[in-house]
Amino acid sequence: MDSVLMFVLIGVICLIGILAGRKITSAAQWANGGKSLNWATVGILLVTFQIGGTSTIGAAQNGYSLGIGGAWYSIAGTVAMILSAFFITHLRKYITEDTISNFMKNRYSAGISNLYSYAYLIMGFIYIPIQLFTVTTIFRTIIPGLSLTWACIIGLLLAISYTVVSGVNGANYVSKVGCILMYGTMAVGLVLVMGKIGGFETLSSTLEPSFFNLFTMPTKTWFSWFLTCFVAFLTMQAAIQPSLIAKDDSSAKKGIIFGALLNLPCGFICALLGMACIAMNLDVGGSSSLAFATVINTYCPGWLTAVIFASIALIVICTLAGQLLAICTIIRQLLLPVYEKKAVSEQKQLTYTRLIAFVYGFITIIPTFMIQQSFLNQIVTVLIACVTGPMLFSLIAGMFWKKMNASAACWSIVSGIIVGIVWVLTGMSDAWHPVYIILPVSSLVGFAVCMLTSKNDTTTA
Repeated sequence: MDSVLMFVLIGVICLIGILAGRKITSAAQWANGGKSLNWATVGILLVTFQIGGTSTIGAAQNGYSLGIGGAWYSIAGTVAMILSAFFITHLRKYITEDTISNFMKNRYSAGISNLYSYAYLIMGFIYIPIQLFTVTTIFRTIIPGLSLTWACIIGLLLAISYTVVSGVNGANYVSKVGCILMYGTMAVGLVLVMGKIGGFETLSSTLEPSFFNLFTMPTKTWFSWFLTCFVAFLTMQAAIQPSLIAKDDSSAKKGIIFGALLNLPCGFICALLGMACIAMNLDVGGSSSLAFATVINTYCPGWLTAVIFASIALIVICTLAGQLLAICTIIRQLLLPVYEKKAVSEQKQLTYTRLIAFVYGFITIIPTFMIQQSFLNQIVTVLIACVTGPMLFSLIAGMFWKKMNASAACWSIVSGIIVGIVWVLTGMSDAWHPVYIILPVSSLVGFAVCMLTSKNDTTTA
């Protein structure tokens, strides 16, 4: 009965998202919603992107292992979002066609634009399965006999359904309902859990003092999360798209601040739930990633458990769908010259975009089976750092430094990607997050090449 309630609730909310796309007539409208988002919508879309599985399941996982320090991903994300607000006016000024890849094309060359686009498509092929795995964890907790394959298919169908049909309009409605539902039910769930285990007194008497020290999380870890989140909110299409399609600069900036503040409580709530799980010595089946689902399932009534799981699943589905939306926006930009050359109608472009979203989404099932035992936060931040970190210097220098040229941008991006991959493959990322090597290397290489070639390379703004 609980599983039926969960799926009915998710299905109804996704149906609302599908209905939001009834009046969409073009691929551009599908991707940017008419560039009319208000500050509240911008903030909620940003917070559903940021929260995903890392600030819920991942935070509870770290809360189970480390304590309240598990909230650091939310803290890092909030600070990064606030700092990114200082750049949004410039970003909106220079990124006039909704995609970073288009900025790279106009500022540098088609080759640099393609380099960004293909790197992003590869990242999405891994990023989406990470979020999908989180959804499958929730589904399989409610239905223990559900196979991973079927859990993946159900999760993808739900995310793809409203994304394919409605694009950003569907994301708008589903994100708002999901965010309200998540915070409301998780707050009630936390109160119930703490009441049934004996409150904070039980936690303090059962757990080691280190569990209540925010800085138990290693400094190099939480600072790497901050750097990665900051880079993502400047260079990652899914993270910046809501701000780019806001109705004006003021709405974009207010939306970022609102999203940052709304993001903060989630990590603390989930870290506390993870701490309750280990304090009561609950069986997580050998995987700390099940801490959130286990403690909720143990102490909350069936109907509330179903609603909480539905809300978390919805938020993660929104994160997944937001990434899919960004990827298809980039693919559309890659195909735009072909569409224009062959005079493809707006309606056909919309059909092709929807078909690409459907096919790409289902292909991403494949990597899901390879990440079951990994720490979600670490996977996400390493992946984002290796793809978006190398883009930062080219983006920032392209906006603020007139001498910056295509050769420097190319070598900056390529060197950053190469050093990031080598860092991960050699195992050095286990000790130091790759963002610490990617940012200085790509920046120094870009600066050096620019100084050496600025007189000869005329490919500038």
